[in-house]
Amino acid sequence: MSHAHSILLNEQTASEVVGLKVATLRKRRWQGLPPKFLKVGSKVFYKQEDLQKFLENCERLSTSDKGSNHGK
Repeated sequence: MSHAHSILLNEQTASEVVGLKVATLRKRRWQGLPPKFLKVGSKVFYKQEDLQKFLENCERLSTSDKGSNHGK
């Protein structure tokens, strides 16, 4: 898979895009939960399209709708 055309966002920008605190994104990485991320040395990046997919998976029709990812 090529990342040549992917827009990479740092933790701060990714947190603003998805509406979660940086600490929450770090906890989700540690727990192995989405969104997917890239680790380059000690730096963490998120592909813009992966954040979009993550947000789409968060869509619900009602409060009882668990969605396709069942709470992950």
